[in-house]
Amino acid sequence: MSVDVLVLGLASVVRPTSVAAVYAFLAARSPSPLLLAYLLAGLVLSLSVGVAAVAIVHVTPPPPTVTTTGRDIADVVLGVLALGAAAYYGLRTPPDRPAEERPARAPSALRRRLNAPTVRSAAVAGVATHLPGVFYLGALAAIVASRPGLVGGLLQVGLYNLFWFAIPLAAFVSWTWHPETTRDSAARLTAAVQARKKTLVVVVFVLVGVYLVGVGVYDLLTG
Repeated sequence: MSVDVLVLGLASVVRPTSVAAVYAFLAARSPSPLLLAYLLAGLVLSLSVGVAAVAIVHVTPPPPTVTTTGRDIADVVLGVLALGAAAYYGLRTPPDRPAEERPARAPSALRRRLNAPTVRSAAVAGVATHLPGVFYLGALAAIVASRPGLVGGLLQVGLYNLFWFAIPLAAFVSWTWHPETTRDSAARLTAAVQARKKTLVVVVFVLVGVYLVGVGVYDLLTG
């Protein structure tokens, strides 16, 4: 089991866009089909990419030295991209403020779709909020570089996705068993995340960027 998969998976748990989407579905009259469509669409995309990467490497494995060096370079590149994303988001977005103090802004296309969500728009949101990004690509690079067996690689892909989809999965289970408290819990979580959205995004990207660059550079120098 690669440590990178655990680190990057944990960094993917709380994502403002996913939290906002889940709350929009829970606020609807019938949340279950919306949450299910969101989960299934997102998982189909994410698992397809992960399974394809593991299967390709399993069928035609590259030489160990190429795999190790490639993973180290990928760590450095993805780490730099994460730090760049943190800088861009930190400089381009307004500071965190309470909801009542935020200036009015035109809603994004995704947010407009979620104002009156349908099963189709929930599925679109599931795909849009789970496109493979820096964290997932870093996890896949780590899985491939560790040269696991097919089953081991697929289990690691599944573990990462379990972290990535933890919030909507928890919401779906909670709504199924405790609908009377789920909306209130989701409202509190959404308010807390949105109030600290900029800080959360920047801190997570910085921590992941420093981790990936540090690990990649260290392995390149000592490998």
